[in-house]
Amino acid sequence: MKSASLALAAIACAGMIACDSTSPSSSLLSDDVVSADINSSTADAVAASLDAMIATETAGGFASVASLQAPPSLEASGTVTCYDATGAVVANCQPRASVRKIVRHFELSGSRSGSREKTGGTTVTWSGAVHRIADDTVTRNFTGAEEVSRTHSNLVVTHDTTTFSDGDVSRFMSEAARDTVKALTWNLPRTTNPFPISGSIVRVDSIKFIATGPNRTVTRELVRVIEVDFPADAQGNVVLKVNSKTCNLNLVTRSVTNCH
Repeated sequence: MKSASLALAAIACAGMIACDSTSPSSSLLSDDVVSADINSSTADAVAASLDAMIATETAGGFASVASLQAPPSLEASGTVTCYDATGAVVANCQPRASVRKIVRHFELSGSRSGSREKTGGTTVTWSGAVHRIADDTVTRNFTGAEEVSRTHSNLVVTHDTTTFSDGDVSRFMSEAARDTVKALTWNLPRTTNPFPISGSIVRVDSIKFIATGPNRTVTRELVRVIEVDFPADAQGNVVLKVNSKTCNLNLVTRSVTNCH
């Protein structure tokens, strides 16, 4: 039912990048305020999603790169199935030389937290709960007998809640998001290729805010379509598109900057 509601929300916003159920005129939930909160959540979710895809390769028995997730990491549970070039199951993913595709269904749960600095030097802190279900498929790409890259196609359904503390204002944000990972490819060897060199992640995010400040409470609901485009540069910077703006997302620091 939640997925159906999310789909209807996305259809209702067809042709638009964002739609709101209330006027954004309140300073408690202005466009700038909600955009900054959504960017913080998205940056963390994208980095965690890359971690989860890295873990899929490890679960299949293949060497990968170190996690981007700062401890404590999210808890993961699920199943892994490997297939050979003909589509037949490779039991226990052995022998590895026969594996051409890894399919992992898993759930991520746990907590997360972070902070960001506002103009003027004040700090917004945030924390919340994570619940995500994902289906990740990894395809090993070969040139002759040599594996040269790995490509991920992934679908993630998210139900996260986050509370932002901003001076004398508290903002509670609930998200029902659907992330589609499209042909996200890492070159090998991973030791020298820690970030994807192509592909994208598209998030349709249905969001509800409840902001509580001195003497009043304000709510706002909106749907945003967010796109993260690869490649990343050597420092982990990628392009983040939200509404009519293009921003810089750093996958290591999980920060969003330079929106214009």
